[in-house]
Formats: sequence, C-alpha cells, structure tokens
Amino acid sequence: RCSCKKNKELYKMNIFEVKKEEYKTFVVNPFSGFDTIDFIELNKHKVRDVKYFIFENNKKRFGLVGGIKDGILKFPFSATFSCLSEIAHNNKISHYHDAIKNLIDWSKFSNIKTIRFNTPPVFYNSSHITKLQNALFCNGFKLLDYDVNFQFKLEQYDNYDSIINTDSRRNLKIAAKNNLTIEKSDDVSKVYEIIKINREEKNFPLWMSENDIINTANIIKSDYFLIKNENEYIASAYIQHITKNIVNVVYWGNLQKYDKQYPMNFLAKNIFEYYSKQKNIEYISIGTSTLDSNPNFGLCDFKESIGCNCCPKLNFYLDI
Repeated sequence: RCSCKKNKELYKMNIFEVKKEEYKTFVVNPFSGFDTIDFIELNKHKVRDVKYFIFENNKKRFGLVGGIKDGILKFPFSATFSCLSEIAHNNKISHYHDAIKNLIDWSKFSNIKTIRFNTPPVFYNSSHITKLQNALFCNGFKLLDYDVNFQFKLEQYDNYDSIINTDSRRNLKIAAKNNLTIEKSDDVSKVYEIIKINREEKNFPLWMSENDIINTANIIKSDYFLIKNENEYIASAYIQHITKNIVNVVYWGNLQKYDKQYPMNFLAKNIFEYYSKQKNIEYISIGTSTLDSNPNFGLCDFKESIGCNCCPKLNFYLDI
C-alpha cells in the first residue's frame, strides 16, 4: 500500500510557474511561432502579466504561455491560436486532462475570472489538438466559436487544374490574357499598401500595422508577394512560416478596380506552386472565413474553388 501511494504521488500532474529563461530550456520545440518566447515578449505589452507554465508528473509533459488582462487568462493574447507545447513524447489523453485540471486550479487560486483558449485548426496536429479540445470540454469549458479554417495540401498541386472548378479555370485564363505576373518581394510597404486599400474597400478590419509586420518578421519567418499587370501592382500577400511544415496567409488581397482580371485566382495558384517546391512545407493555411462562427459564404466558396479543404478551429472559455 505504501508503494502504491508513492507511485500515485509520483505520477500526479503538477503545474509550475517558471521564468521565461527556464521555460526556454524546457520547451525546446514550441508548438508554433505564436508559442515562442520571442513572439510572446514582442507582444507582452498587450497584457498586464505574462505567465509561463510547465506541467509535470513523473516527467515534464507540456509548456504553455498565457497573458492576464482584466482578470482574464488568455491563450493566446496576441495571435489567432495557442496550444500546449509538448516536452515529452507519446502523451496520453489523461495527461491533457490532468494538465487542464491543474490550470483551472491555478486560476481559481489566482483569482482569475475567466480562461479563454483559442485552439489551432485541427489539421496542424489532429491527435494533439483533439486531445486538448476534449480535455477542455470535459473540464467545463464551453464553446465560444466554431470557426472554419481553410487550407491547401501542397502535394495536390501537381493535379491543380483537375481539383479546381470550371469558374476558377476560366478565371486563370482571363488572368493570363491580362499578362499578370508574380514576384516574391521585400517591399513590405507596397505589399501593406495594397492590403490596406483592399481592407478599406471591403470594410474588413486590419489588425496589424506595417511596423507590426516588420517587427514580427524578425521573429517569424515571413514572405511577401506582389502581383502586377502591365501597368501597376494590383494584389499582394503576406505569409508567415508558422511551423516547420505549415505556412499561413496572414493577409492577401487585390485592388477592387482590377477584380475582373482575377488576380486572386492567379495569386493563389502561383503561391501554391511556389510552396509546393519548398522542402518540408506540406500545407498552406488560408485562415478562417468566419466571424463569431458565422461564415462569409462568398469567401468560403472562393477558398473551396481554388482547391482548399476546411477543418474546425475551436475557441473555448471557462467562467470561474
């Protein structure tokens, strides 16, 4: 009986607050660029306090970073998603449940009013994310948003013409007739200018300033693309390398007056082609097409028309 009790204590999950320097020694491979210390430190001014957590039983299992503001513990506090970063391998679903229970207990002790946890699109790591989502749900978290993310699997590019619809093939022919060209660029100002105009024309929010993009690019590898017709630059894209095998379109768009030249079809096809040739890149994520779970049907249809599939991106909350 003594031995059994000792084993129970040995395998009990615990949560520890650590300093960022210590966290970095434990979490060698953060889940994504959003979960790195450099990214967190760049954005820490957006919250009152940043917390670095380690979850440990018989070994260190997970790392997690959140920010506190107005009594709300946020994962993330300045990105589209956050996730547990695995320290140990082959973590069981019970380890996820124990970690979330510990997080809730810590939050109660620390007078946190609400925990918000925006999880990644499932395709980023279906097993890991599913275990986390189940642990959140079973420990009382409620679903805040059921967002829909779109992504393109780059191994499909060799059959691109056969997986897009008739309208998309027609649009690409029109783009070719207008002599559109693409270039990978370092001109962040021109890329941002087009995106800014596009957002204003469509009445969409633009969360990042040009300086935000430049500063973030020092931490998360970023690529920029410009589309030109015979006269001027008419479309652009800003893309981040979020993990070692996934890149994400943060912003893309075109000048509205050139809609009929179909620069977005041309941009999508050429970006897919570019990344299909890059070693280790498996997916390009186009992001969500929902606002508070409600789909932008036209945007969803467009993303499917250019060959993307979709998967859930779930946001949770717990009022304590």
